Amino acid sequence: MSAPSALRYTDEIRDRFLNRVTDDLSSLRPVVARSWRRSRAAGVDGQTDRGYIEEGRVDERTTSVAAPHLRKLDEMASDIGGYVSLTSPNGALVKAPFLRDDSDFPPGYSLLEASCGSNGEGVALEEGRAVWLSPEEHFRDDMRGNWCFASLIRDPFHNRVRGVIGLTLPAARVGQLEPSATLLMLENVTSRIEHEIETLMSARERTLMREYLTTSRRRGAAAVIATDGKHSIMNANASASLEGADLSVIAGYTKGVMSTGHGLSAQVVLSGSGPATIDVAPVDLSASSYGAVAVIRLGTSVGAGQRACPAEPPAHEASLRERLHGQSMSFQRLIALTNTAIEQRRSVLILGEPGSGKSHLAEVIARARGGELHLDARHGDVCRRFEAARAAHREASGVLMLTHADELSTTRACDIAAQLRSGGDWTIVMTAGSPSDATRVLSDVTGPLEIPIAPLRRRREDIPLLANAIADEVGDRRLSRKVLSTLTDSDWPRNVTQLRQVVVDAAAHCRGIEITETDLPEGFHRVLTGGRLSRLEDAELVEIRSALREAGGNRRLAAEILEIGRSTLYRRMDYFRSRGFDI
Repeated sequence: MSAPSALRYTDEIRDRFLNRVTDDLSSLRPVVARSWRRSRAAGVDGQTDRGYIEEGRVDERTTSVAAPHLRKLDEMASDIGGYVSLTSPNGALVKAPFLRDDSDFPPGYSLLEASCGSNGEGVALEEGRAVWLSPEEHFRDDMRGNWCFASLIRDPFHNRVRGVIGLTLPAARVGQLEPSATLLMLENVTSRIEHEIETLMSARERTLMREYLTTSRRRGAAAVIATDGKHSIMNANASASLEGADLSVIAGYTKGVMSTGHGLSAQVVLSGSGPATIDVAPVDLSASSYGAVAVIRLGTSVGAGQRACPAEPPAHEASLRERLHGQSMSFQRLIALTNTAIEQRRSVLILGEPGSGKSHLAEVIARARGGELHLDARHGDVCRRFEAARAAHREASGVLMLTHADELSTTRACDIAAQLRSGGDWTIVMTAGSPSDATRVLSDVTGPLEIPIAPLRRRREDIPLLANAIADEVGDRRLSRKVLSTLTDSDWPRNVTQLRQVVVDAAAHCRGIEITETDLPEGFHRVLTGGRLSRLEDAELVEIRSALREAGGNRRLAAEILEIGRSTLYRRMDYFRSRGFDI
């Protein structure tokens, strides 16, 4: 059949198909029949160009590798009035500087079948393979003067599309054409591009990719994310179930693993999916660096200490949630323990790192009990003040809020314990970095309920809530999404204290209602990027703090306890302070 006859025959079939007179497309190639059916189902008009414009992008590596190949192909196509195009994985035309512009289709023009009917790129994306269409096989009238060929550029290690190469040749300028041979030539071009992409990928990236693929196959329906700090890969389950804020939380945990080389497991509450467990494993990329693969299991069952949808919240819980901000598993347990302490009028020992919010929680508990006597264990007259307060209370009862209890000397702890034993109905709310001889002496008398507060780096999903609460408190400000992502992804050596300082400073610089990244203090990134410690450094910091407490702040004595020289102690203390940690 001659070309004009083929066109008239196909025109007749298409007109009958568009008017729903027939659905019999058996005389067409199966790939074309499927495409026409999809185009009609999407409501594409065979006579009208609806001109959809979408934002599309082809990654920089693919573009740079493809450039010389496509430039040469485009020069060859220009001799017969044709052209080469590059399309993003979402079907939008990409303006490439090494290709001639096509006046008919602007950058961003959507070539998806659902937008403009059957065409090379749209059919290739739907079919998942290279395709060709003769002029009469196009669905739309204005496309029926061209031969169209399209081949997919795929990721060498993963079955995702990096881009689509299109070759359009005008039927009026092309005499004899063997479409299968032309398509094979185009596929050879994409194959060379894929091979060069694979060659350019560093050994680090190939190692990370292999580990990602292995984990994805083993974990089935779980969400999987792999990263080396610069590049990230995620499977479809992660893309579908995780929101931007969730990705920031997960990124924070993966950075910790990449820094230490040790895996971790954390229970979290994600914004988009609720309770989940994150398991992060290190990937050995070289002698001195690690990547990480995170497996996120959604729908984790409710753990100990967490209430599963109670019919009626405990009496004090609503009030506690107005004063405390968070959603993590550890925060839920903290709320439950705090509520128990208030309801049962128990003494409390609150444990946590510097700046984690121990004093704030102690105040919340003490005030819920009807007031408190606040004493700082670092002051020398703590025993005398407590004795005076007991004498002033005729009922011989009350709440003693004792901050920094672990820095109390054993002698003074024994004096306070003796006063507590001497009579009255006093309960004690203590804060401490870690248990000490002094807290054990007081615990023997009061039997406190222990409430641990996790550092921010172990409950990252609480950071956006805390940051927003602080911003609202200091002047009815709101934080941009980018700022919230940056804060969540950062380490906080001084925990809530440091977070508050950064947000307050940013609010002071902010000229409008929304705080943006330009408002963040200049020293923010320097301090926080240097704040992450390895496990060995973390243990060393704990030992130094413990020795200084035991020595009452005397550095010479602390050095003797640690069995190191004073100069070494001073140098290590300066090192940790430079990383943003309090000593």
